[in-house]
Amino acid sequence: MMKSLRVFIKWKFPLFIGLILSVSYLYFFENCAYVDLNINVSQKTWFKMYWAGEGEEYSEKRMCRIRVKPAKQHYTAFLTDLRKVEKLRIDPQQYVGTSLIQKLVITQNGLSPILFVTKDDFSRLNPIFDIGSSEIDSNGLSTKSTGRDPRFELLLSVERGLFWSWQMAFRIAFIFAVVFLFFSLTETYRTEEKFIPILFASIFVLVIVMAATSAENVHPDEYVHLDAAQFYKTKWLPPTIDDPDIRHTYSVYGVSRLNSYEISYFFTGKLAQVISSFKLPEHLNLRMFNVFLFGVLLLYVLKYQDARLMAVPLLISPQLWYLFSYCNSDAFALFVSFIVACQAVMPNSLLNRYLLGNNKEINFKSILLFSCICAALFLLKKNYLFFVIFLAGYLMWRALFYVESSMRKQFFKRLFVIVFIGLSIAGLRIGSDYAINGFDKSEKIAKIKGELAAPLYNPSTPLEKKHSFLYRKSRGESLKKLVVIDRWFEKVFLSAFGMYGYFTATAADSYYTIIRWLGIAFFTLFVITIFVRGGRSGNLLLFGFFTCAGGLIAVSLYHSWTKDFQPQGRYLFPIVPMLSILAFHFYNLMQKSLSKLLLLSMFLVSFYSFIFVAILQLG
Repeated sequence: MMKSLRVFIKWKFPLFIGLILSVSYLYFFENCAYVDLNINVSQKTWFKMYWAGEGEEYSEKRMCRIRVKPAKQHYTAFLTDLRKVEKLRIDPQQYVGTSLIQKLVITQNGLSPILFVTKDDFSRLNPIFDIGSSEIDSNGLSTKSTGRDPRFELLLSVERGLFWSWQMAFRIAFIFAVVFLFFSLTETYRTEEKFIPILFASIFVLVIVMAATSAENVHPDEYVHLDAAQFYKTKWLPPTIDDPDIRHTYSVYGVSRLNSYEISYFFTGKLAQVISSFKLPEHLNLRMFNVFLFGVLLLYVLKYQDARLMAVPLLISPQLWYLFSYCNSDAFALFVSFIVACQAVMPNSLLNRYLLGNNKEINFKSILLFSCICAALFLLKKNYLFFVIFLAGYLMWRALFYVESSMRKQFFKRLFVIVFIGLSIAGLRIGSDYAINGFDKSEKIAKIKGELAAPLYNPSTPLEKKHSFLYRKSRGESLKKLVVIDRWFEKVFLSAFGMYGYFTATAADSYYTIIRWLGIAFFTLFVITIFVRGGRSGNLLLFGFFTCAGGLIAVSLYHSWTKDFQPQGRYLFPIVPMLSILAFHFYNLMQKSLSKLLLLSMFLVSFYSFIFVAILQLG
């Protein structure tokens, strides 16, 4: 009896994880419907499916959408639990014209499949809006719409079958077998300091797969990032605003990434030039810089044990990993801010050894290195200014609570040297831009925007004819409408935890529900731990975090209201390195078992999202 009890105690955690994974498998894969679609369209559009239960109306909150295009006919997606659904609405397209649904099959374990293959199958769909005509033949359902929102409706009547099967039992047994095998082979890697690098290594594999398998420009604004980085393959200095050779780099907004002071495109282009001899596709060449950055992060957490605690916030959202799988400037900003945070926090980092060491340890190469990193910090996306403010406050906090009074003068003096040299280096980049474009650069940008911006985004277009997402405050819309009706906070959350491509690859609602509650539980536990056990210093640093994070959120919301409604979670990612700093100081104060469980649960759910949503839908 005692022996059995000891065995149970030893394996209680993998038993619990196996149970969690099995329940998740049943919930995600067996307890929701799977859509298999073959459709022909004449232009890129959305195929949408809405569902409603008894007494419910159709809503954007209960909707699955698939980005479809002329060059592709076959698509798959997850829907919802059909046992709770009374009716379905199918919107085949979002344009005036024709489309052809060749096949639509909806299956769910324990229910009879819903088939739309034969004429009799398609005849069950009732046209309810914007349908000019619909014809059913051996090829499928052909729809000719009179408006941009054609709709069919299906009243559901599905037969229930046997939910449990030997195949399902085998899959669950397989899940437990894999979990037990993993735990038996990784017994020496049970602490956070050891298993975090393993998690990072698995993420690195996913990043490589996504970068290698996804097509060009299926990711947010990748075409403008690729064009900007391509310029620096052969150039060393920024271009003139009206250079004819860069007109193709301007977006529909009439803005080029080459107009900014960001330096990530320079490094991206130069690395692409170095590896061009490998004859990779050009877009993959330009993606390799961000893949390389994540590889450096992996090596960093492998080498420095203190960095592993700081890496905890990087494990909780697949959207963070996604940044490193395609060409963009956000990944570089996140990378630089994380490295700077590590150097500012870790007691034995090169930076802290310089700031607090004796004169014999002063190394000019170290000063120059950190000055260059400091310069990069001022040449990132504008939203990372809030991280810079938090970092400045943290350094003062650190000097107050962690630096002896006799060393504070040296600490600030040497810190001033690094910041001064860093700003001077950043000034060279900005100065070269002004030397090329003059001090009237902003006027030149405004002029070229008027020439190249699409009519919906052009400054000369009357407000009422601009895109409806622009200048919503000037249109008389209230901030309350953005928050309550347009659900700004909800959309920011969704796009921060697993919406990929041009928001075209999304998971089932159940995924976002799970990741939301896990995130709330993890963050609440973290904050309460700091508040209760962090003391006066911990509460002061927590206040600084909420001030800077809240400021960033407020500015992002205000920008959506007054300029361009873009509720995107990546704009708030400067919060992540702030959390890394808090994690170093206070993560070890959290309750061990609960914190590990929440962290691993968030990672596993995120891992699912990246594989079964991001890679499968965009790869």
